Amino acid sequence: MLVKREVLPTAEITPFRTWGPLSLFDEVDRLMNEAFSELVRPARVATYVAPVDLYETDDALELEMMVPGLSPDELEISLEGNKLTIRGEVKPVADEKVRRYYLQEIPHGSFVRSFTLPVEIDADKVKAEFKNGILHLHLPKVETARAKRIPVELAQ
Repeated sequence: MLVKREVLPTAEITPFRTWGPLSLFDEVDRLMNEAFSELVRPARVATYVAPVDLYETDDALELEMMVPGLSPDELEISLEGNKLTIRGEVKPVADEKVRRYYLQEIPHGSFVRSFTLPVEIDADKVKAEFKNGILHLHLPKVETARAKRIPVELAQ
């Protein structure tokens, strides 16, 4: 079933914000800046920031980091006290042909992510797994930092 809807007119676009003897020059300058700012803006160098999920279970902290294109041996993981640090480098594709980019959004470069962990971790039991470009760290809590269930007794 087709339903015909009434199209409401959109707001009018007014190219000038103010009016005065010199405002015309200001508005032309503003419009030129908006139109051509992309052409004269210096190119940004994209740096890679590996996205992370860090969450807690009763017995451990779990960290998942997206590092597509890297292999496990290209990552360096260290734990000093309650400070976890992960380092790596996303390298650009090695291509012998000259590339003429129309759009370049894939970031490259070295990255370092450091986290101050909220609980004490048993460093000897930390496990790191890597699958499909996702690093997973299992960081078991020390016994004293684990959640304990306290039973409630019925008072008599």
